[in-house]
Amino acid sequence: MTDVTVVHRAVLPATAPYSFEMSLRALAGFAPCAADHQILEGRVRKAFRVQGGGADKAVVVEIAPADAGVEMTVYGAEPPDAAQLAILESDVTRWLSLDDDMSGFLAAAGSDPAMAPLLSAAHGLHQVRFASLAEGAVYFALTQRSTQWFAAARKRRLAAEHGPALEVDGVRHVAFPSLAAVAALTDEELLRYAGNRQRLRRVREVVEGVLALDEEWLRTGAYGDVRKALLAVPGIGAFTAHGLLLRVLGRPDDAPLDMAQFEAAATAVYGEPAPTAAELRERYGRWVGWWAYTARTARSWLPEPAPA
Repeated sequence: MTDVTVVHRAVLPATAPYSFEMSLRALAGFAPCAADHQILEGRVRKAFRVQGGGADKAVVVEIAPADAGVEMTVYGAEPPDAAQLAILESDVTRWLSLDDDMSGFLAAAGSDPAMAPLLSAAHGLHQVRFASLAEGAVYFALTQRSTQWFAAARKRRLAAEHGPALEVDGVRHVAFPSLAAVAALTDEELLRYAGNRQRLRRVREVVEGVLALDEEWLRTGAYGDVRKALLAVPGIGAFTAHGLLLRVLGRPDDAPLDMAQFEAAATAVYGEPAPTAAELRERYGRWVGWWAYTARTARSWLPEPAPA
């Protein structure tokens, strides 16, 4: 049996205001990735794929609160090299959106009286994302003509059978495989997770199409150009493109506000009549995605009304 030890420790800075407690609450309610991490007392453990160096292998990252950021402890069978550690620290930073500058959104929301209770309940919240582009792309492809529960279960089974894993303290942690590894699966292998051949075709189209794009450009290129490139991928429609842009790449410039779940969130925040999608976009501008995330994520965190 391979010995697993602590191979790296670091403190990752977070852009204020940031609350690790809010990240834990958001993770606990992030249904697409339920059971993909282990929440302990005031900490969270999750497997990440070590990028580079040949064959896929996993490390387990434990995150705990630290002054002005989070403390990252890495468990592994062997220490990653300096380049791999730099990528790993970047992956964790993106997963928890530690370096997101929320000031523009908070300024817009601070002048919106209806948002005051949510801002108070979710002070220091940064968006929790999918931990990798591969995981997000596969999940959103699996949700097409399916339910969130089935998509999450199929995604989790694919990871369990094809992702690198590591056991820490008796718990097996699995990292999601790379886009290239998923693309290399045969149709019959992929069919086990897609459920039917129509969804299999969509998953393959999305995986191969996203794999052909430059990930760093997807994260940093002009929003309109990136959105156009994603929509040009067969199998990616408006909902999947928005999902990838906001929940995977962390780009808050827009959200599918005309969908029922966001209309319901607007009604819950503002009452009837709720602002239209156009009005929300005008008020929040390039941070409207963070309005959508906060409105949906933090709504259940509001204190219960006092009994009459």
